Order: sequence, then structure tokens, then C-alpha cells
Amino acid sequence: MSTIRDRGLVKWQAALIIPEHKALHKKRGEVDYFLNKKPILDEYQVEGLENNIHYAMEYHLPISFTLHNVGNPKELHGYCVYIHPVTKELRIQNKDSSFEYIRFDEIIGVIMED
Repeated sequence: MSTIRDRGLVKWQAALIIPEHKALHKKRGEVDYFLNKKPILDEYQVEGLENNIHYAMEYHLPISFTLHNVGNPKELHGYCVYIHPVTKELRIQNKDSSFEYIRFDEIIGVIMED
């Protein structure tokens, strides 16, 4: 006598799972949809950022940068002292005379302070 053995949900699962499948399932579970993505700036916005930075640097005006961070935007206040033309890094002097280096592609917004 043969009895029918129902395997339940096992019959609908894949017969073979390779390590790439496991890694993909694990990675898919780690995606955080609430993180802010970096906005895409068009060429006019980038030109406006550059003009504000150069004007503030020429007249030694305080400037406020909004930088893209993984979770939330980061604010940075200070004076733009130097722009490296090859690496496109800006040297920012903070209020306490310390320096920070930021890349131009991290910048989301620039506001000149009075």
C-alpha cells in the first residue's frame, strides 16, 4: 500500500539555492527605503553653486554648505579658503580656525551668510 505524502510548501520551493541567491535575498532585506537619496543637480544649479563659492571666496564672506550625507543632509559653516582644481576639493576654515576638506560632488546647496 502506498500512502500519499504531501510535502506541503516544500514542493513549491526551489530545488537548488546557490550562494548568490542567498546573498541576494540577504541584500534585498537590508535596503532602507527611508534614506534620503542625493538630488541630481542640473548644470545651472551647479553653476550657481560655483558662482556663490567663488564670490564668497573672493570677498572672504562666511558661507554655509549643505552636504549630502547617507542618512540626512549635513550643514557646514565657515570660509572657503582654497579650491583644488584637480581633485575638486574645497578647503573650508571653520569658526574655530580648523580646516575641513569636502569634495565638490558632496555639495547640495550653498548659502552666503551675512
